Amino acid sequence: MEISTSVAIIAGLLFIMTLCGIAIAVKAVKALSEAQRLLESTRLQMAPVIHDVTQIVADAQSIVRAVDREMDKVGDSLAAIRDTTRNVRDFELMIQERIERPLLDITAVLSALVKGGRVFLNSFLRR
Repeated sequence: MEISTSVAIIAGLLFIMTLCGIAIAVKAVKALSEAQRLLESTRLQMAPVIHDVTQIVADAQSIVRAVDREMDKVGDSLAAIRDTTRNVRDFELMIQERIERPLLDITAVLSALVKGGRVFLNSFLRR
């Protein structure tokens, strides 16, 4: 009786394991079919996304090229501004040397003449 009970228990366990294996296989088939549908929908949606990414990369490259071309112009503009600033400074120094200093000298001479004239008049009027 022990052998027949053992065989019955083993047969029952094999039957339960077979049922569990079938249930797991059914779930695995369902999961694989869902994965296949997901992959198919992803594959269909990837083409527009890849096209958009390609377009964005092309636009970014054209922007970088345009900025690269404009950088030379910006450098030239900065050099022109630097040269203009230097020219204005040189012009200011030239004005100081040619106009301001002679005007200061003339003003000093005129001031001395006016002062001398006052002294002369004061001394002439006192006599």
